[in-house]
Amino acid sequence: MNEHDSISNTRLLTADERAEALDLLETGLWEVPMYRWLLGPSAESDAYRWFGEVLFADHLPGLHGRFSETGDLLGLVATAEPNHATQPVDQDLTARTRHFVTTLDGFVERFTELREKSRESMLTGTVRLVFGLVHPDHRRRRVLSDLLRPIVDQTGRRGLSATLGTADPQLREFFCRRSWGGEVYGEFSLTDGPTVWLVRIGPPTNDQH
Repeated sequence: MNEHDSISNTRLLTADERAEALDLLETGLWEVPMYRWLLGPSAESDAYRWFGEVLFADHLPGLHGRFSETGDLLGLVATAEPNHATQPVDQDLTARTRHFVTTLDGFVERFTELREKSRESMLTGTVRLVFGLVHPDHRRRRVLSDLLRPIVDQTGRRGLSATLGTADPQLREFFCRRSWGGEVYGEFSLTDGPTVWLVRIGPPTNDQH
């Protein structure tokens, strides 16, 4: 049995797995150019953990995890349905959100810009792939592909497209390979920040499997 074979379990996360997810989000979000720009150069690890919790709370209904046989969380993918509505949060997260929004220099302006540019470019009636993260110790072992493929295939069987935004040229090229069938349908640049490419992955055809 090789290391890839030991990756045996993909499922939706539960609220009880918040701590494990936040450990991955805290370190993984820093590596995503769009989130690093959003939180700003002064953001420290506690800010990334807070924003990870915001994403966890809002996208828990579509938060897919890949686990090892021993229960270790290897990767995360968050999806949002076409009718996704912002999820409620508790008072503690509300208070910490107020703290970081007011203390992270320029956050409100950057958040507003990202939200507006994303909305202007968003395709309606699609399943959004909000983010995908893999633990550093388990990269280059198909963890992300194994997480995404069932989601994309199921989306296609429903007659829907999956969409995503990425500022990583390698990820852009990855999703535009023939095996995924993605195409760049737009892009936008963030002020003093990265360019974000918008990718649409249509319902798979028979020769894409």
